[in-house]
Formats: sequence, structure tokens, C-alpha cells
Amino acid sequence: MENASQPEHLRAERQFARSVLAGLLLLGLVAIAGPLLSYRSDVHEAHSQFQDRLNRESRVYSDAIGLHLKLLKSELERVSLGLGPEMQEERATEDMLDLTSPETGIFRQGVVLLDATGKPRWSEPPQLLDAGGSLRDRPWFQRALNQQTASVDALHPGSSTFVVAIPVVRNGRTAGLLVGLLDAEVEVPGSRPSSQYLTLLVLNRAGALFIPRSPPAWATAPGFAGKVETMLREGGQRLETGHGEVFAWATSIPGTDLRLVLAGDESIPLAPIRSRLLVQLLTLAVLQLGTLLLFSLHWRRVYRLFLEMERRAAEKETMAALGSAASLIAHEVKNSLNGIKVAVGTLPPSEEHGLAVHTLRGQVDRLAHLATSLLHFGKPPRVQYMPVDLPHLVREVLDGLRVLPEAEEVRVEANLDGELLLSGDPLLLATAMDNLVRNAMEAAVAAKDLGRITSPEVRVNVRQEDGEAVVEVEDNAGGPPPGFEARLFEPFVTTKPRGVGLGLSMTRRALEQQGGRLTFTRLPGGSRFTLRMSVRPPPKDIQEQTT
Repeated sequence: MENASQPEHLRAERQFARSVLAGLLLLGLVAIAGPLLSYRSDVHEAHSQFQDRLNRESRVYSDAIGLHLKLLKSELERVSLGLGPEMQEERATEDMLDLTSPETGIFRQGVVLLDATGKPRWSEPPQLLDAGGSLRDRPWFQRALNQQTASVDALHPGSSTFVVAIPVVRNGRTAGLLVGLLDAEVEVPGSRPSSQYLTLLVLNRAGALFIPRSPPAWATAPGFAGKVETMLREGGQRLETGHGEVFAWATSIPGTDLRLVLAGDESIPLAPIRSRLLVQLLTLAVLQLGTLLLFSLHWRRVYRLFLEMERRAAEKETMAALGSAASLIAHEVKNSLNGIKVAVGTLPPSEEHGLAVHTLRGQVDRLAHLATSLLHFGKPPRVQYMPVDLPHLVREVLDGLRVLPEAEEVRVEANLDGELLLSGDPLLLATAMDNLVRNAMEAAVAAKDLGRITSPEVRVNVRQEDGEAVVEVEDNAGGPPPGFEARLFEPFVTTKPRGVGLGLSMTRRALEQQGGRLTFTRLPGGSRFTLRMSVRPPPKDIQEQTT
């Protein structure tokens, strides 16, 4: 019956565990939802702030470069006014030396005067562009020459040397160009980004990059100039770099045909937000796991306690019904046994009937023991405390068991102290000792009949240890089957083919009623049952409850 109900209990336990896990999972999802929503809001806000920052900073850099280039053009225009009709440098020598001074000059790479054919007339320092040949085909030269307006561009595509070209107009025609040279990455303010994760680019309308000297690969890809023009019209855009994305913003540098692009990797400013989210999720995970563990342990304990209480209640009802039936059966059996016992007592002790009489008396004693066990199981007697000499009581029990049929085959050894007094119920103690020794003798004989041993032995030791009276009953029968120890003291559970399974249960209950305890130990060749009782008198409240 118990084996049939065990799977149902296991199914109920698994269902309960699944319900607990589902509830904790739901709580975990609710707990995680908060940080995730906060992270989403923070990321959106960070994106907006990052894009706004790029927009503002790109305009700041563009304005700074534009203002500086405007200053450069003004200085060159002032110097150009000092040139004579024949564009001789005598009148402008002092100004040009100031412009090209290594310490304070604004054109530290030099200033050169070109004629209308693009060839240098003179320069400071001398022979500055002699090795370069004619510059007539350069776009910036053609713009300044034909449109008679200042032109700002790179000396040639890919160079970080900027030229600021001012047309020198005489009698309505362009007689030449006064050109100032400077290193844009060093001498132009705002040509370097303020943060490591920002990239600043300067290019012309055709897409030729001048800043920086080594531009990233994605900025030199075909079609990049078209993307810059699109950004000028529509605003910032995301650009694929091959290793992720960057957000870029483009602006025109005032007073020039140059474009400035400021791009930044959003993952760097977003890293602290992601780190904070990971810390929050990790903290929640640890708390969730801890809660799950504690909750599971607590409710598992509560659930097992509930099952144990349910089992005990069902067992109590079953035992009550069995006790009523056992008492009725025991009364009927004892009445019949009394008549049989009287009849056997009238038989003459002759040799002819000796074996039959001995057998009948043994079986009558066995049935009387069974009837007594049933009566005690149905209605446990009250404990009657009185002084008990334990070695003497054990000796009487052993003498009473000599009439059993198994007594002739079992060698019983007794190691009894001289005197060991305790307070207890002598009848219950005698019944407990009778059950233990009787079980040991029957188990030893059964082991011999099965061929497992050749010499059945039972040993009984009585001693005092740490203020307790100790009785050990050992046998060499091999012990119960493996895994059976947990059910040894359950009523109606036995390994003997002719047993009822009440002896050990009743023995343990009788000892516990007197404040004692009974334990089992498996030995290499058999079993040991240990009975322990305090030699001190029991408390008065226990005596009042049991008398």
C-alpha cells in the first residue's frame, strides 16, 4: 500500500517544486524588468546626448577653424596691399618676416608670391616651392585666379599643408596670388578632437581628405564624399566602419569650401551604462538564486513535514483499527490457549508422550507470546515504576526462553554485572528483553537452517555506561536485508516467514514510554540491538503521566 502511494507523493512533490520555481521565475522576471527598462531609457538618453554633443562640437570646431582661416586671409590681404604695382617684396618684407617667424608667425611654413602662371616670384623662406613646379592646375589656384576671391584648401590632395591664397588684383585683373602655407594639424586650432573616441576629418567638396594625415579606412572608401553631402542636408547619420558603427555629423567650415566631419564611437560612452546593468543583473541573479535556494529549502521542509504529519495521521488511524481487531483476536486466542495449556498439564510426563508434550508446550508458549503482543499492541499498558535489578531481570528472561524449541540449537552467552538498579516497569522491560533475545535466537536458527552459519550464537551484555544502563543483544545471523534498517521498528513489518512484526515495534515503544531508547547496529556477521535507560529515577511529571 505504501509502495503504491509513493509515486503519488513524488508526483505531488515535483508539482509543488515546479509551482515554486514558476513563482520565483515570475518574480525574477518582474525584478529584471525594472533594470532593463531603466537601461533602455538610459541608452536612449545617452544616444540623444551623444548626438547633440557631436552636433555642438562639430560646429564649435568648424567655427574655430573658420575664424582662424578668416584671420589668416585678413593678414595676407593686408600684406598684399604693401606690394607694389610690379609685385615687388621690398615694401612687404617686414610684414612677411613677422608672418613667417618660427616663434610667433601664423604662417610658419612660409609665404610665397605666385604669378598668374602659377610660378613662384619670391618666397619667405627663399626657394620655398621651387621644386614643386607650376601650381596653375591646382583647384585652389584656379578658383582664386578666376573668381578673384580668397581660396582655402590643401596644397595637394592628401596633404595636411593648407594654403590660404589671396588674389593680387591690379587694374581689374589678377596679377598673381599671395599664398600662405601652414600645417593644419599643428597650427590650426580645432583641428584635433577633444576625446580619444572622437574622429575629426576635414575634406574638400571633392572628398579629398586633408586632416588627419592618416585617416581611417572607412573615410577613404568610395562614395564617402556623397555621404558627407547627405549629412550636410539631413543631419547626423550612422556609418559602418567594418568593425562596428560610428555616428557622424558634418558641417561646412565658414568662408571656405571645406567640410568638417566629427564621428564618434557610441559604445565607449555607453560602456558605463552597460557595466551598471551587468552589475544590477548579477546582483539580482545572486539574490534570486539565494531566494530560490532558501525558499526551496524552507518549503521542501514544510512540505515534508506536511507529508510526515499526514503519514502519521493515517498510520494512527490504521493502528487504532488494527489495535481494536488485535485485542479482539488476542482475547479469543488466550481463552483457547488457557484450555489447551490446562489439557497439556494433565498429560503424564512419560517418555512415550515426552516429545509431544514438550512440543505442545513450546507452541502454546509461542501462541501465548503472540497473544500478549497483540493485547499490548491494541492497548499499551501504563508504566508502573519500581526499582528493578536489571541483571536479575535479564537472567530470568533467559531462563524463561530455555523452553523454546530453538534454545537447544543456540548457544546463549550472558555477561551480566553483579547488580545494576534502575527505576522502570519490570513487566515492560521483561517483555522488551524477551522480544529481543527471542528474535535473535529465531534469526540465528533460521540462518543455520539456510546453511549460512553452522553454530548459532546469541550474546547478551549488561553494563553501566555514562549514567545509563546498557543492554546489548548480538547474534551471528547475518543481519536483515540491505536497506531494511529504516523499517525495522515499523509494526507488522518483518523478514521472518512466520513472524508478525510486532516485537521490535512494541519493544521500542515500551522503552520510550520509560525514557529509554532502542538502536540497531549492523555487525560484520550479524546484528546488535542496544537498549539504553537512565539509572536515575524519571521526573515526577513522567511518573504521574504513566501511572
